[in-house]
Amino acid sequence: MNKKQPYRFETTTIDFSNKNYFEQKSLIREVRFTYYGKRKELFVFKAFISKVMMFFNQKEQDDKLLREDVFAFGNLELGINGKGEIAKVYNLREAQHRWERRKLELRKDNSGYELDSFFNEISNILDDETKMLFFLNSKNMYGLYFHGLFGKNDINEAPKKRIATILEFDDVTVIEKIWTDKRVPRFIIRAEEDDGEFKSIISSNDVINRYEGELIYNKENQLQEGYLEIENENINIKHSVVWVG
Repeated sequence: MNKKQPYRFETTTIDFSNKNYFEQKSLIREVRFTYYGKRKELFVFKAFISKVMMFFNQKEQDDKLLREDVFAFGNLELGINGKGEIAKVYNLREAQHRWERRKLELRKDNSGYELDSFFNEISNILDDETKMLFFLNSKNMYGLYFHGLFGKNDINEAPKKRIATILEFDDVTVIEKIWTDKRVPRFIIRAEEDDGEFKSIISSNDVINRYEGELIYNKENQLQEGYLEIENENINIKHSVVWVG
């Protein structure tokens, strides 16, 4: 209760569509989670992003606008349901007002169609609570921490199945199969396969060659580390999280 738990989230994308040259991009976010107790049926957490770093082909980059994108969702009070999913943003209106003020400041020194498109993309998420919750629960944000795998009966289900959407691959969806290893404890995540190929819920040109991950806890049920790695014929994406306390 009220103790800050520091984590480092990293998303690394390797684009090897050009066989002569590959691009590797990494986005690192340092996040502090604080548990405030229960409010009605939800568990209340504050998620605060304290630092953002970006790397291109392993060299640090200074992309100020991308940092603005991350920080727009970086000071939130979240309500978590019994499954471990983000179900409410208590200070959504505050986040919206904060972003509107920040946009006015950024427009003083920047302009253009691309900037407007960038602003609209963030505003469209902040102004729609359903989109906001979907985005926050994704692996791009807090989905490795609030992963929705808890609940009274989950520990006895091997494997548990659920539908997962891959935002980076045109929202293609797969069926996740999750095994629970109670000895560690940990969750083991794989995509369901059919005759050696991953089954897609919807048709897509993307063929997923890899979809696997793990979430490892200590005996006190503190998340220690986790990852989810996805790959098609052109791109490899790895989301990871590690406790740095």
